[in-house]
Amino acid sequence: MLDINHILVVLDSEHPEQIALDKALWLAGRVDADITLLTAVYEPYAGENASLDEETRVRIRDARTDATQRWVDSFLPELESRGLRGRSEVHWQKHLHNAVIESMRHTDFDLVIKGTAPHSLMDRIFTHTDWNLMRHCPAPVMLVKSPQPWQHNRVLASVDATSNDEGHRTINDNILQYAEHLADHFETDLHLVNAYPQIAIAFAMVPEVSAPDDIQKYITEQHELACEQLARRYNIAEDHIHIAEGETLDVVTQVAKETAADLLVVGSVGRTGIAGVLIGNTAEQLVDKVPCDILVIKPQDGVPAAADAE
Repeated sequence: MLDINHILVVLDSEHPEQIALDKALWLAGRVDADITLLTAVYEPYAGENASLDEETRVRIRDARTDATQRWVDSFLPELESRGLRGRSEVHWQKHLHNAVIESMRHTDFDLVIKGTAPHSLMDRIFTHTDWNLMRHCPAPVMLVKSPQPWQHNRVLASVDATSNDEGHRTINDNILQYAEHLADHFETDLHLVNAYPQIAIAFAMVPEVSAPDDIQKYITEQHELACEQLARRYNIAEDHIHIAEGETLDVVTQVAKETAADLLVVGSVGRTGIAGVLIGNTAEQLVDKVPCDILVIKPQDGVPAAADAE
């Protein structure tokens, strides 16, 4: 589960720089993994429902696919020059995330790497490659913001330490196992961050209900104990445990900045529907908040792909 032997790199021909490839070259060299370069190409007027005759559609499709294949293959010499094993795939797909899902039906990749940039609300609704990969890709997804190797040697794992839900406990273990694995491979410091709720604010919203005495102290102690137990299990130093009161999004963002983390490892349960678009998961909101790369882990190493292609 944790060995990184096969890395899938998602290339986007619309972006002039392929920062995912640069980061993947560095990572693969450190863990001795092979790399598959993948992209998608599609022309609506050459699709199955287009008005053109079949022969013309096939010629257009072949020409576009061949040109895109040559573009992807142009990156392979860089892999060879570094002594890395590589190959390429071009898929006739309207959306990049569908190409990734299709590829993973035939190959078990241990890690998917893609470059990312700040997203607007319109991006979330209409340009949803990142969100679909985070929610549906059956492998951990690393969204990278810089082509440079990690500079500060710090991996930050975000957990919900006191959750009794089996799904969250599974995610916690997956997050920390993967974070520990990366920390060992790259000889980085492993940090843990956990946010706990502001009970005073919650009770202030229902003034007819009085907060029990010392409830905040009890909650704080429970989170401290749970984090200490996780830290011992995953060899995290005591001074690398960060626990703070507040919203998870705010606490994790602040700690990522304060620790100068190179990578944030988080979990996602894959919220869907209109709530997923307008609200999103904490992991998805963190992508645009933290200054570092982010690695998204899902329960059971992934969730089934959804029919969200249009």
